[in-house]
Amino acid sequence: MYNYKVERLLNNLDKAYKGPVIPMKEWDTKIIPKTIKGILKKYNLNKTLDLDNPINCDDELADTFFKAGWELALELGLYCEDTERVIKVTEDEILECMRDYQECNILGEGQDQVIMKPRKPEDPYPPLLAASLGIVCSEENYLPLVQGIVKYNKLVDVLHGPTLATVFGREIRSGTPYETLMGNYESELKKEALWRAGRPGMPCTGVAGAVTEYGHMGGAPAVAGRGNVTMSLCPVELKCTFSNFHRIIQGLNYGHKLRIGGFSYIGGYAGPPEGAALACIANDLLIPTILQSDYTSSYVYDIQLFGNCGRKAVWANSVSCQAVSRNTGFMRNKIVNETGGPCTEMFMYEAAVGLMNHCVSGASKTTQPRSAGGRYTDYITPMEAWWCGDVFKSCAGMTRKQANEIAKKILPKYEAKLGVAPDKGLPVQECFDLKNQVPFENYRELYTRVRNELIDIGMPLDKCYGDWYMEKMQARRQYSVK
Repeated sequence: MYNYKVERLLNNLDKAYKGPVIPMKEWDTKIIPKTIKGILKKYNLNKTLDLDNPINCDDELADTFFKAGWELALELGLYCEDTERVIKVTEDEILECMRDYQECNILGEGQDQVIMKPRKPEDPYPPLLAASLGIVCSEENYLPLVQGIVKYNKLVDVLHGPTLATVFGREIRSGTPYETLMGNYESELKKEALWRAGRPGMPCTGVAGAVTEYGHMGGAPAVAGRGNVTMSLCPVELKCTFSNFHRIIQGLNYGHKLRIGGFSYIGGYAGPPEGAALACIANDLLIPTILQSDYTSSYVYDIQLFGNCGRKAVWANSVSCQAVSRNTGFMRNKIVNETGGPCTEMFMYEAAVGLMNHCVSGASKTTQPRSAGGRYTDYITPMEAWWCGDVFKSCAGMTRKQANEIAKKILPKYEAKLGVAPDKGLPVQECFDLKNQVPFENYRELYTRVRNELIDIGMPLDKCYGDWYMEKMQARRQYSVK
């Protein structure tokens, strides 16, 4: 498999030196908008956004988006920023990638090993949860925070982890030796946290704090093999860089699975929600074909709201995810960007809508949480990770119609605050006891109340482990008081 992937990867790297030359500004401001606009018109997809039904239930619409996204992928390819050339692919290359794509991804080892599978819309097979989504935390909080996220949480399958604010007390500057040192330091801390939590075989995803390839290269050796994952994120829209290739090749050198993402922005070069959905589909086709990903991590983001829990982004993510789920066997990691912070109703509502949507639309995995939009240091606790796992896995097997009706009831509870005044919430020190690994009473009561509220309107949270978790936390709280 290694040689097979390397050979294809090198062929596409060669194309980065031989493809059509295009100035990047022209790619961004002319080619992307013009091409997407033309394909939307050709397939009559303009103004298909349905704000009244944020989770798509129309299979024909999803399939039409897939055909349009397929055409977009073939017409554009991926743009390499370093050479200012386009890496084109043929239809046969995409079909060959689909034919040879693995049936599953086996991550981790021993009793902590998990299996990721392709999922269709409304699939009863539970998706995987990786936690957390790179939120910055203080150096002294890293170990107890990660330990809390994974030790008592049966629903966290993969450790991504927060981002370190400093390395041995020094500011981390991207692209410098500080970042290289941070990469190794973060990976070693992850291993120690997993050992402390009694889950040493849990798979790890990349280096959360690696802004460039230096952080990744510093951290990859410490977590070589054992079903771990290399993460490589591409620029917007439909682009890649040599940094992506560096990370991918280093990941292959150390026997990692490859998680590669390329995002699409509503209000950016892709234009309206329909255009962003189209670009997202093209990413999900091009990234496995060109960059040899074992699974992609592409999703739609709304620039105006600084997240993707508003109606436009929820709809665009539902359509794009369903399009690829229904027509390929590709596995995808879909991400929810909540803007509400820890210990707020807003965070719990945003996560509930976003994760329910991705689950019923066919995502194989998610990386969560993104509490407070990742804007503040130490605004993450184990409770958000638990909530995300509770929702994401509980919703497996729900119909899209059920999910759509529930989403319509939850959205009005928070959407007026999106992009205007999201609830900041509290830092971990004010709502979670890291020493005793229990939430403070204010967070425990909030969590229980919102969870019961959503159960009452039809979200099947009672079939998962949420009750077990709260009982465990209550028992630990009583013990810590004694």
